[in-house]
Amino acid sequence: MNLPMELVERDLYLYEIEDQIKLRRNLILEKNKALIKKKRVNHFLEEVKNDYQKYQDYIIREKKQQYESMKLLQSYLEDLIQTNKITNMEFKNAKHEQKQILEEMEKIKMELDHLTK
Repeated sequence: MNLPMELVERDLYLYEIEDQIKLRRNLILEKNKALIKKKRVNHFLEEVKNDYQKYQDYIIREKKQQYESMKLLQSYLEDLIQTNKITNMEFKNAKHEQKQILEEMEKIKMELDHLTK
């Protein structure tokens, strides 16, 4: 009589092992799906990061061009002031413009420093 009981216990043990295998298989499948999803999200985030980097590079180029343009204007005004080829009123206006250009150049430089850090 002992033999059928041992078979029943063994069958129950095998069913339990089979259930554990199914649970593990499902867990692995779920983890695989999650990994695939994360990979897609990470790829998307990488593309977004690249877009932002391109935009930042564009802004930096624009700011550098702005700065160089302001430098040219400042140099032109400095030449006008030094050559005295302008009237007293024009001289005052040139000095005022020069001050504004220098202030704008400083703002642009600070923005560039902030963008490149």
